[in-house]
Amino acid sequence: MDAVCAEKLVHSYAFAGSKRRSLDGVSFTIKQGELVALLGHNGCGKTTLARHLNALLPVQSGELTVAGLDAKGSANLWKIRRACGMVFQNPDNQFVSSLVEEDIAFGLRNFGTPEKDIPEKVRRALESVGMGGYEKRSPQLLSGGQKQRIAIAGVLALDPDILIFDEATSMLDPEGRREVLETINRLHRQGHTILMISHYIEEAVYSDRVLLIHDGRILAQGKPREILTDPEQLRQAGLTPPMPVRAYHDLKAAGIVLARCPLTVEELVEELCR
Repeated sequence: MDAVCAEKLVHSYAFAGSKRRSLDGVSFTIKQGELVALLGHNGCGKTTLARHLNALLPVQSGELTVAGLDAKGSANLWKIRRACGMVFQNPDNQFVSSLVEEDIAFGLRNFGTPEKDIPEKVRRALESVGMGGYEKRSPQLLSGGQKQRIAIAGVLALDPDILIFDEATSMLDPEGRREVLETINRLHRQGHTILMISHYIEEAVYSDRVLLIHDGRILAQGKPREILTDPEQLRQAGLTPPMPVRAYHDLKAAGIVLARCPLTVEELVEELCR
């Protein structure tokens, strides 16, 4: 079964009497257990799409099912929000307590989790993101990457069917980005269904599938090697190809043709050493 299925999804924001389509006939699926990267420049419709998936925005036109639930049915809104956990750009905006354990427990209590079950759920959620033992720490005293991992633990504690990361690394330094990306990839290996929204194209290299969005439309979708090695298609979406791909095409223009177009620095080094 598909975790998400969108068909001809349309959404318009009203500005000064006129309407601009932020989503213009978007169709795609996410299968259970997939890690899908949604790439596009700022303002292309990424966040608008994400807010449809956890029912923060209503479906104006088209069809959308999330975890088998019809997003157009008002009776399903809270079920969808429970099924679809979202991690935002700024982890500070997700904290409500001065202690890590209380912050994670807050969401559990809101969804009626029995008090006796909360400590164990908090412990397991923290261990799943590599933050075991931080229960008594203050979120405000942690690094950016640690804060974001605590925010992820808060979502995981609710046991959602789908995890959405909306530019979750955009406010982090390189070390914090590495920590969060390692956490996302580990959760994927554990079988979680993940939609990772980003304008950092390198973050999509290890995904199962890439969706390229531009001006509210899905411009292309496919395997990372298919999408990320096509410079012209990426430029149409307002994105710069990964450095190894740029190096490949620069070398090709200079008359040096590598056996394949590399996606990672490691692959580039391997091709050059041949």
